[in-house]
Amino acid sequence: MKKLLFALFVLTTFTSFGQTILASHPLELRKSRNNQQLLNAVNLKKDVFTFASDKEKLNVLKYSKFLFFQDSISVNRPDKEYEFMAGYSFENNGNPCTYWASEDFRKLQSITFDFENRNTKVDNFQLAFTDESILNTFSENNFFYILTLPKNDDRLKIYAFRRGQVYEKSIDFSNYKFIDSKGKSLAFNQLIRENGLEMIDTKAVNPLFQTVGKSKMFIEGNKMVLTFDSTMQTQIFQVDLNSFSVSEQIIPQQMLVNSGKSNSYFHQNKLYQIKVNDGELAVSSVDLASGNVLKKYYANSKDEISFRNSPLLTQTGRQAGREMKTTKKFLQRLSSSEIGISVYQTPHELMLTVGGIRNVNSTGSILLGITAGAAMVATGTGADVSDMFDAQDLQSTYFEALFDDKFEHQNLEQLPLAVDGISQFLAENNFSLQSVFPFENYYIVNYYDAKKKELVMRRFEDASDF
Repeated sequence: MKKLLFALFVLTTFTSFGQTILASHPLELRKSRNNQQLLNAVNLKKDVFTFASDKEKLNVLKYSKFLFFQDSISVNRPDKEYEFMAGYSFENNGNPCTYWASEDFRKLQSITFDFENRNTKVDNFQLAFTDESILNTFSENNFFYILTLPKNDDRLKIYAFRRGQVYEKSIDFSNYKFIDSKGKSLAFNQLIRENGLEMIDTKAVNPLFQTVGKSKMFIEGNKMVLTFDSTMQTQIFQVDLNSFSVSEQIIPQQMLVNSGKSNSYFHQNKLYQIKVNDGELAVSSVDLASGNVLKKYYANSKDEISFRNSPLLTQTGRQAGREMKTTKKFLQRLSSSEIGISVYQTPHELMLTVGGIRNVNSTGSILLGITAGAAMVATGTGADVSDMFDAQDLQSTYFEALFDDKFEHQNLEQLPLAVDGISQFLAENNFSLQSVFPFENYYIVNYYDAKKKELVMRRFEDASDF
């Protein structure tokens, strides 16, 4: 009874947090929905900016770090050849700049908003992208970045935009040795073309289908981290986005009695690794600063997995999850899946999601690349948190586990997360426009209420028992 009352208290408290309106501002966006866009940006002063556009106008709203409305500027939307808002950057004084792009990113238009003098500045960019494939775009470190892969050499090319200028940098990987997921030697260019380069937001709760890729990219401040996984090792490159210097580190994978599949996840300068076959599972954490293994956890098909905090679960599409009764069945299912691991910092513990993904209507393998734009919580790019449930043929097999910062398992009950409330809130409301972004120690859902003709910000946060 006590546990039930506590659970009801937590649920009630958590739900009330989800109902906290931080700000609302009247704004009328013209129909149709296809022409409406929403983007959020936070500068180093913690000023919050909302870019909201329709077919005719682009409106920029400025809020203080306390989420009080301060000012707004409205301008004509860029020409139709600039189809969408691709990202943002900031001036030295904190004023924002948004970037509109053509579908192929060859044409960009930046609009800088000067809130002190209440004017705007427009700059146009024409990019050749000669024999280059666009891999990712992101806004970080006061810049807007486009990352490309040249066709015929082993480089990454970075276009960095800020203050009306574009800077081109190349990162040369030709002197490094690479192996694919099976241990076969190959060139950097071929590795990326075969595996892609999945961009991961470490501030978000990332579903497994985003983390099962063997080549991943993580952004933390002025650092870009690339990880490449094979059965024997994780190869890590840390790129300084100020100097564009590169450092390499190789972390061996754990050894099982029999061969198996492996993967990893970078989080706060630690590497979390998983290795699985049909009879064994191993999970570990490595401190990258020292190279030391913090701790390893192991289980075989005859064991109860002692370091988990949830049941062993399997879920297909939007269907309710089902509990798997034995470790043996769980490992057998994982061995036929693309395996992955994700890490998320809750208010007091690290939450690991350990498991795999497979396509139940094909041979069982997941087609990588379906996850673009479907992060559970995006960093202001307007991603829809409900997107993760759209792949009806994907089956997840997983469990969740809680650890402290030394990777010691914590035998605690997992409390509701902000993303749980966000998903429920958006599922129950049919907003024409929405964006989710982290702010301070919580998340903000920014949405357009077409009936009331206003932009609204609501606060959601992870539940805490403290």
